[in-house]
Amino acid sequence: MRKRTVAITISAVLTMALLFVPTLATKAQAVDKLGWVGPVYTELSESLTRGFKDFYKKTYGKDVEITFLKPGGWPVCLDKVRAWGGKPDADIFLGAGAPAHEVLKQEGLIVPYKPKDWDKVPSTWHGMKVKDKRGDWTCFAPWIVTNLYNEKVLKKLRLPPPKTWKDLINPIYRGNVVHTLPYASGTMHETVEIILQSFGEKEGWAYLRSLAANLARFSTGSTDTTHITSRGEIPIGIAQPQMNAMVARRDGYPVRDLLPDRTILVPEAVALLKNAPHERVGKIFLDWLFSMDGQKAVLNGGYFAARTDIKFSVWEKEGVEMAKHAKKALGVDSFWDLKVDFIEYDLDLATKRWDEVNKYYEYEIYRKWGELKSSLFLIEEVEGEIEAAKAQMMNVKTAQEQIKEARKLFAMDGNYAAARLAALKARSLLVAP
Repeated sequence: MRKRTVAITISAVLTMALLFVPTLATKAQAVDKLGWVGPVYTELSESLTRGFKDFYKKTYGKDVEITFLKPGGWPVCLDKVRAWGGKPDADIFLGAGAPAHEVLKQEGLIVPYKPKDWDKVPSTWHGMKVKDKRGDWTCFAPWIVTNLYNEKVLKKLRLPPPKTWKDLINPIYRGNVVHTLPYASGTMHETVEIILQSFGEKEGWAYLRSLAANLARFSTGSTDTTHITSRGEIPIGIAQPQMNAMVARRDGYPVRDLLPDRTILVPEAVALLKNAPHERVGKIFLDWLFSMDGQKAVLNGGYFAARTDIKFSVWEKEGVEMAKHAKKALGVDSFWDLKVDFIEYDLDLATKRWDEVNKYYEYEIYRKWGELKSSLFLIEEVEGEIEAAKAQMMNVKTAQEQIKEARKLFAMDGNYAAARLAALKARSLLVAP
């Protein structure tokens, strides 16, 4: 009887304990959450994570758990949000420029929200849209598309820094240039748009074929391009966010950025995803991101701050680590004090043909890279032979006409096989006097 009483008592205690387990588990899990998806660099995501967690703890007396998904560059991140189909696993689309956000807006995958201090970010700058007037997206870190070069390596190679886009297709730089694919990097995608919109579509693709022929290889992304150039493996890196040179020089690399003759502003932007699972916390984050503390976290993460009412000199006195590097890199006390000539950028056109540009580059340049190079190199060989024949008083008129046709087939039509045949025909037409 006594044993039975003890057993019943133990059973009752266990039952009561089990009743309290869900409550204890609920308390243990009562942490607010926030999810980001986007292509920003790790240094920035870590700076924002530290800053926002500290702010949240001080303001709300509790922790916030932050998850960050970075499946790739702008286009890859955009496609990740598309794949969720309006049921996202994150709350915030963090990073990427205007075209990516415009695509998400048109497809109804982001929603308007104007954070506190939204008015401290300009609406436009030199004709470029900096934020969406409805509040679908807002720039939190502006920068300019630039190119990088390793001054130490170029000096050893006795090569001058290429100052214009046309300089870069000079054969003297062959094998000394690197960039990635427009599908792998939003910066490269924007670079392709710069070329297409400033040269014209036909001439733009012709230029991009010639540039591809000068590449040593394709990098895996913009970050990879920066690292390759910084280490001096390949001295010239194309399609770089302007702040990459600032961070590389801070870290001791002999890297400089060079604004090309045709470029654009990139408003690195942020947006609230439609049906965000933690919308309330997402809005709190956006409010904080545009506060002075949030913008300092942006700068300490290696990006330029977007507010118009900040001065790097003031922040340097306040102990903001990156302020002196930003001021030195830009040569002005605020990003918006820069004097730059931009191309007349058509954002609507860039948005409309986003997928088309990525696909064309992949299939007509990247996948045919070997054929592209062999065609151009053969044309150049025959052009040299024609000049040599001309010097020996040979009849080269018909050959010259034929090699011009080979150039057209290569550059304007992208018909590499026909270009090679035309070059071979030009070679056969060289006739002794």
